[in-house]
Amino acid sequence: MIPRWRALAVAAALLAAAPAFAAKKALAQGEKVDLNRAPVVELMRLPGVGQQRAQAIVAHRTRQPFRRVEDVLAVKGLGPAWLAKVRANVTVGSAAAPGAPAGAQRTASAGR
Repeated sequence: MIPRWRALAVAAALLAAAPAFAAKKALAQGEKVDLNRAPVVELMRLPGVGQQRAQAIVAHRTRQPFRRVEDVLAVKGLGPAWLAKVRANVTVGSAAAPGAPAGAQRTASAGR
């Protein structure tokens, strides 16, 4: 029989991890993730990208925005085989403006 405190600890750990699991929604066919603008949760939707790799992508682009999709290979843990698997679902837009929220986009007609 499992001690009650251990069962409660396991349940608490699972509940704490629930938001990360809920965020892992599969990408639709043709849907693209912008490596320069996507927040961590959106990057985690890519196959093989968990929270640590998503944070590493964000840290890298903060230092140096990606110019080409292939530049993501400079992130530790991401290799050519991974890129071949996700290439159809990633893109590289212009880097987010400093201080702008991740995923924010400016339009020419904004404020009109």
